[in-house]
Amino acid sequence: MSSWTGTREGFARLGAEYTPDYQGYVINVRDEGEDWYVYAWDDRNGVTAYLARAATENSAREILEIHAGFRRSGYLCEAWVSKEVGHCPENATGVRWADFRTERRIHSLFCPAHSEVHPSWAWTPISTYLAEWGIDPENTAMSGGRRGPFHDGEQTWVVITDGPCASGHVLSSLRRALAAKEPVWAGTEYVNAARELQDQLPHEGPWTLTRTELHTIRRAMSRFRGRGPWCQATGQCGFHDLMVERITEASEHAIRHRQQGLS
Repeated sequence: MSSWTGTREGFARLGAEYTPDYQGYVINVRDEGEDWYVYAWDDRNGVTAYLARAATENSAREILEIHAGFRRSGYLCEAWVSKEVGHCPENATGVRWADFRTERRIHSLFCPAHSEVHPSWAWTPISTYLAEWGIDPENTAMSGGRRGPFHDGEQTWVVITDGPCASGHVLSSLRRALAAKEPVWAGTEYVNAARELQDQLPHEGPWTLTRTELHTIRRAMSRFRGRGPWCQATGQCGFHDLMVERITEASEHAIRHRQQGLS
């Protein structure tokens, strides 16, 4: 991984120049105050080109680190890869966007490998776009939901999470549902899925879940409020409701996909 070198007042370089580690530099263009410009190495054209503008040195460094792939942006690329892979699972570093006559802005997030998709649209580093316009973290604008790779011959959908607290709420609801006296699910496939999820659900996301797994979690969380690892009491924090919303959205996409396949 490249490190910051050649650092002096008002200037810092990421990686040594004329080496494979070189990524670009940031520079303050004002003699007084701060107005930082970010320049990134364009390997395809062999030049260092203007990338973005930032208010502080830390913000400028963050933009270049995300662009280089050394720091995760917290968002995933939205490019469709294939039926087997689904949408690209790589970290998004930039935003392609366009304004139309309807005054409605549309945008898509891309990783470096897919940065040339929609080449006629404007391109902005994701940190800059996030600060100026904001980004929907669940990517709800994606048609049909974010799909993951096939698992045992079944399509999966991606659920974005915000850390280990998410798994705590889901697993807590699943445990309570499995221990309930009255059945929560109408079918053994969902009971089996709940047991498997207790052992296999990753502590951190994003998760790729099948239609059966999504329905299993959705039913459990609708009946029993979960408890995260840092909650003092069941249902105390609002993260349960956030995860219910995300699971429900993915589940609805999965149901519609199945209905369209059967129709």
